[in-house]
Amino acid sequence: MIKVTAIILDYMKGKQVVRNVETLNAQKTNFSFEIIVIDNSCNEENAKTISVLSKFENVSLVINNANLGYIKAHNSVNHLIRGEYIFIVNPDIEWRDDNVMQKMCDYMDANSDIGILGPRQLENNGKVAMTVRAFPKFFLQVARRTFLRNLPILKNLVGYDEMQHLDYNNIQEVDWLQSSCILVRRDLWDEIGGFNDDYFLFMGDVELSWQAWKHNKRVVYYPEVKVYADGKRVSQGGFLKFFSSWVLRQHVVDSLKFRWKFFGKKNPRLEYYKKNKK
Repeated sequence: MIKVTAIILDYMKGKQVVRNVETLNAQKTNFSFEIIVIDNSCNEENAKTISVLSKFENVSLVINNANLGYIKAHNSVNHLIRGEYIFIVNPDIEWRDDNVMQKMCDYMDANSDIGILGPRQLENNGKVAMTVRAFPKFFLQVARRTFLRNLPILKNLVGYDEMQHLDYNNIQEVDWLQSSCILVRRDLWDEIGGFNDDYFLFMGDVELSWQAWKHNKRVVYYPEVKVYADGKRVSQGGFLKFFSSWVLRQHVVDSLKFRWKFFGKKNPRLEYYKKNKK
C-alpha cells in the first residue's frame, strides 16, 4: 500500500528535479511511497533530462504539451494519486537528512487533526526560509515591495505579515504555509478539491491552508525536520519589476482574486479556535 505520493512540478529545472528525486528516493521509511513528476516546460531538452527518472519503478513522469500553470498542473494528476498523504515539493528542495518523510508522517499519524504540515526550510546560506505567512492583505503585499514598508505606520504590519517575529525553532500552528514543501492529508485534499483552479501560479497554497482551517484541520509548522532549497523565488522583486515581469503581474492578479473571494471573511484560524475553545 502506498502511504505517500510526492508531487514535483518542474519548469525548466530538470537537473534539480533529477537530484531531488534521487535523494528523495534515499529516504528511509517503513512504508512505500510514489513520486509524480510533472513537466510544464514544453521543452524537449528539459524533458530529455528528466526522462532518466523512468528508471525508478515508483516514479511517474507526466510531460505536458502546454504550460498548465502551477495550480492546474497539480490538480491534473489527482487521478494518479494513491497515497494517504500528498507531499507537494518544489524542484529545488534538497533532502540532506534521510528521515524527513518518516518523521513528518509519524507526526501526522499521531495528530489526526493536522491537515497540513511543513518542515523547517533552510536556504543554501543557512538562513531560515520564511515559509510561514499571515493570511495576506493586498495593501501589505504591495507595501512589502516598495519604500512604504519602512513607514512607521506600516513597518510593524509588514513585519507581522512576513512573520518576522516567529520563533522558527518551535512547533506551532500558523495561518498558512508556502507549498514549497508541505505534507497534506489526502482526505482533506479530496474534500477541498485540491488547489483552487481560479488561480494560475500563486495563492493556491494560501487558500489550501484557509480551507484546511475551515474544515477543522490544523496547519502546523514542524521544525523537528529540515529541508534545503536554493532560496530563489519566482515572485521576488520590487515594484518596478512589476512592469517587466509577467510572473510578478500574475502574482498581483492571483492575489486580487483571493482578496475578492475572501473580502470581509473572518480569519478561519481564529474561528477554529473559537469553535474549539482553544
